Amino acid sequence: MRAPLRLIFTPTNISLAIAVATSHVAFASDSDTSHFDEVVVWGTKVSSNTESMFADDMSLKQADHLSDLLRDIPGVDVGGTHSINQRINIRGLSETDLDIRLDGASQHANMFHHIGNLTLNPDILKSADIQVGNNSVTQSGLGGSVYFETKDARDLLRYDETFGARLFGGYATNDSQQGSLTLYGLLGEKVDAMVYGHYVSRDDFEDGDGVKTFGSEGDIYNVLTKFGYQLSDIHRFEVSYDLYRDSGDYSPRPDMSGQANVDLSKSLLIPTDYDRDTIALSYQLSGEQHKGSITLYNTETEVVRDESVMAGAWPGNRVSKNSAKNQNFGLGIKFQSDYNLAGLGNQITYGGDYLDKTTSSYYGTSKFMEESTVSSDVFAENQFLFTDWFNITAGVRYDDYKRKAVVGTNNYDELTWSLAGELDVTDSLTLFASTRTLFKGPELMETFIAYQNVAFLDADLKPETGRNSQGGLRFNQRFDKHTLGMNLTVFQTDIDDYITDESNRATGTYRFYNLGDVRIEGFEASVSYGYESFASKLSYSKSDTENRENGDPVAGGNGRSIDMGDSIALNFDYQAHSLDTIFGWSSIWVKQEDNVFDGQPPKQAYDVHNLYAQWIPHSVEGLTITFGIDNIFNEQYTSHASRSGIVNRNGIIVFDDHEPGRNYKLSAAYQF
Repeated sequence: MRAPLRLIFTPTNISLAIAVATSHVAFASDSDTSHFDEVVVWGTKVSSNTESMFADDMSLKQADHLSDLLRDIPGVDVGGTHSINQRINIRGLSETDLDIRLDGASQHANMFHHIGNLTLNPDILKSADIQVGNNSVTQSGLGGSVYFETKDARDLLRYDETFGARLFGGYATNDSQQGSLTLYGLLGEKVDAMVYGHYVSRDDFEDGDGVKTFGSEGDIYNVLTKFGYQLSDIHRFEVSYDLYRDSGDYSPRPDMSGQANVDLSKSLLIPTDYDRDTIALSYQLSGEQHKGSITLYNTETEVVRDESVMAGAWPGNRVSKNSAKNQNFGLGIKFQSDYNLAGLGNQITYGGDYLDKTTSSYYGTSKFMEESTVSSDVFAENQFLFTDWFNITAGVRYDDYKRKAVVGTNNYDELTWSLAGELDVTDSLTLFASTRTLFKGPELMETFIAYQNVAFLDADLKPETGRNSQGGLRFNQRFDKHTLGMNLTVFQTDIDDYITDESNRATGTYRFYNLGDVRIEGFEASVSYGYESFASKLSYSKSDTENRENGDPVAGGNGRSIDMGDSIALNFDYQAHSLDTIFGWSSIWVKQEDNVFDGQPPKQAYDVHNLYAQWIPHSVEGLTITFGIDNIFNEQYTSHASRSGIVNRNGIIVFDDHEPGRNYKLSAAYQF
């Protein structure tokens, strides 16, 4: 049985499965049709293994930050409010512990503890596939993976079109404006092309207490060009160039509140450029028996800060125009094949990755350092289909990791494995369980700091290993015009020899060492209900972390506990066919988190509520007008994945990176 909004995308030339609902859909019979079944809406399909069904998140959110897309996924949060500080967090583990890719290109970086490592534009994303927890040898992250894919020309062409265009403009009262132009079409029977340009202008927003932040005003533009060659129905080649620029006079510490920056360095702002350039060449196979992709890519991410303005506030060796660059050159191969062996159905996923990551920094005109890591892996994972209702999946992976740092070269390798099973108790109820061993070598130091020449690894430093185990159930059932879906995942992640670092001001050195063994355990649960044109979803996620050596919290990169408070998310959507309008509401409640270090305040509880509506009129084909109110009740809050806490430095300074207060959003798009 199919959701009515998913029926939009049944034509073969429309692969962009974007539904007009946030993270849930209402089911209807195949004979049910509506105006919404005949239009393609620009947006992003978000799917997660912790949902009871696919989550179709789209342009209703009017997203300009990844938190707008991902924050209500069970087990996932996104920290940071600044444009250069988007930090995905899964079960308390941050982006350096996740496998994050954009169109197959690894986004792994460790740029600077005051900014994020991701320079992504949510507007152009076609899909975001989230795996909460590492449950498969096809993934490399300790905590899970997030695979982003951007749109291409064939996603946007409608019906018998050969060319098309889309104009978009949006305004938000707190406080940004954005617009985009997309041109796409067929240059021949087999060749397609798309050029996309997007611009965002931000001012300093006000938080829930009406206090204007400091150092957020800047501009972003993103240009994406794609050319595709459709050799046949199942073979496609694609080349893309993705340019991202973020520029402004930004606060010295963009992960902190504006007031904290004023307290620490008065009204000083640093001219900042945060850029990314990605070139990718890919091959995609989409046959019935064999499917997969090969991606060759080069991504360069660079931050440039003119810190000469910080004279008197910064150490003398930093008062200059300084830069840091991360370059990822890689090759990713992943295929899936179906075959029969001794009368038993099998599906094998196999491939490998190669990633050469090079980091470098300049202080003034002098090159300070260059370091690199080279990682490679091969994997194979086979699903044994014993019956239509029972299967077992087993996999093996080999990782080789070389860390070539200023102070020495270290090699690490590991063989890991996975085992999983699924049992369909009924047509509606599935039980599942999995276990996966883990491996991760020590990171390079942050690129934009000047400690590489005095850093060292403990002589007995071990790589991080461990195991993630989880199990639960999925339930999906239709009762006449009613639908009910449920998902429960209970997990335990053990990370042995957890690696952390510390600076020693007395000796002027920086040390990497094994903290000990860490355990993360909890659950994610969601329930979805739909009736005709109404859909709803309720989810609850819980994650608790402890240092198994002493029971203490575990520190993240900013010294704050990585624990997140329990999170509840509630969503409603309704399709008003007579009004050509979709209405929706979303709410998030986060409980207080008390597992913090001595002397630090707890992470405060909060609740945030958003309202949205989208009008797609019959009378004007291609027009979409969207209205929304974020943070309706003007809540003053800080995401538990963002910077928070206090320090006593000539008085108490509060780091809390407060989110924007109430924000009215209005946008219009015309596709022709």
